[in-house]
Amino acid sequence: MRNGIIQFLLIFCAVSLLFFPQTSIDGAKNGLLLWSATITPTLLPFLLLSGFMQYYQTFHFLSRLFFPLKKLFPDINDDFFYTCILGFFCGCPLGAKIINDLILSGSYTKQEGQALLYVCNQISPMFTIGYTLTLILHGNINTLCFFFCLYFPVLCYLFYLFYLFFTKDFLHAHQISHPVSIKKSADQIIFDSLHSIFTIGICIMIFSIGASLISVLPFPFFIKQVLIAIFEITNAVSYFGTMQISSYHKIILLCMITSFGGLSAAAQTISVCKKSRLSFWKYLLVKFLFSLSSGLLAALFFI
Repeated sequence: MRNGIIQFLLIFCAVSLLFFPQTSIDGAKNGLLLWSATITPTLLPFLLLSGFMQYYQTFHFLSRLFFPLKKLFPDINDDFFYTCILGFFCGCPLGAKIINDLILSGSYTKQEGQALLYVCNQISPMFTIGYTLTLILHGNINTLCFFFCLYFPVLCYLFYLFYLFFTKDFLHAHQISHPVSIKKSADQIIFDSLHSIFTIGICIMIFSIGASLISVLPFPFFIKQVLIAIFEITNAVSYFGTMQISSYHKIILLCMITSFGGLSAAAQTISVCKKSRLSFWKYLLVKFLFSLSSGLLAALFFI
């Protein structure tokens, strides 16, 4: 069944590329431009830094900076607060990269890493402030209210993780024996970082082509809007942000789109988590539920 769906999608993509070559080229150019001009300069230094920090066990050293927080939860994993704070501010997919590295080092179990992925791999608040709220909405809405709608579902899930911490052996400190990263050379770390950034670039290009094709393919209007919303966040935010609809509905849609992050961001996330084998479908399901919750909160707060 799964192979049949993939085969159908591949044939559909091949036909689309043949019949809409210029649209495909424009989409590829837009995706590669976004990757080379914005994503690579932003992410590659962090990917390299993350690799070398894992190599020299710097993660555990930095975790000591959060000792005052750890005093409140003495049995919690040493890397927990570091992962949450850095993952939140760095955003997707760097949060996923940090979690992947800590799973491989033995600091987190696969189950713990999967749960933290929902919390620590959100769209960066810097992107939301700079692009969604400033460039698209022109600073005309209350930033704190928008962020509350966006992150309150995530905060609720974080409280659930604390509940698991107190009731089960979850997110407790683990005995780390022989981290995988020590076996890597500096050249391997650089190669892995370049491999990750190229994989991310391919994901961006593919979904950018898909977003361009959606705009010209003869889909029903509603289906076209849904596909644009879930494909790639930058195109989706720009598309719905410039639509001639009421500000109220625009805010709800942008909040939902930002919370979900798009299939492109999800593909980037899984591309940097391949070695830890985290579930792509569970990640998408939880992000979808977060998106619905954020949209509902926006509908209540911005009446």
